[in-house]
Amino acid sequence: MNTPATAATWGTPPVKTRRSRVRLDSVFDTRREAARIYRKAVSGDLKVEDASRLVNMLAILSRMIETGEFEGRLAQLECLTQ
Repeated sequence: MNTPATAATWGTPPVKTRRSRVRLDSVFDTRREAARIYRKAVSGDLKVEDASRLVNMLAILSRMIETGEFEGRLAQLECLTQ
C-alpha cells in the first residue's frame, strides 16, 4: 500500500498486516481454527458477525473434507471387491 508521506508520518515505517496461512487439510485443522475464531470473538478481538461467517465457511470446508475422505475410502473398497 503506497501512501504519500506527510509531515506527521515522515520517517515512520508503514504498518504491515501479518498474513498467516492456516493449515486446513483435515477436519481436526478446521475444528482448531474454529475454536481460535471463537476465542477471538469471546474476547472481543473479532466481531461476532465476522466470526459467524468465518466459522460457517470452516463448517462447509470441513464437510467437503469429510466427503473427499469418504469418496477416497469408497474408491479403495471398490478396487478391493473387483
